[in-house]
Amino acid sequence: MKTVVEIEDMLRARADEDEAFRAKLLEDPRSAINEVTGLTVPENFSIHVHEESATEFHVVLPPVGSRLSDAELRGAAGGWAPTNDSY
Repeated sequence: MKTVVEIEDMLRARADEDEAFRAKLLEDPRSAINEVTGLTVPENFSIHVHEESATEFHVVLPPVGSRLSDAELRGAAGGWAPTNDSY
């Protein structure tokens, strides 16, 4: 199974190489995603495709509450190291 990032990369690469696909991705993203990945996007799942220009910039924010706390980040990044009293 491909990750979201891998799917996005596939779509961007194809849209960069193929103008007709780019137009399809903007007009009918479900069909375009299916064409490239074979995945069927459920109807209750929204898809928004935006095309940037020289005068536009788009920022995609994660869902509210999805940010890890500092403690969670330390636990994920720090791992575990033995100390004198850990044995």
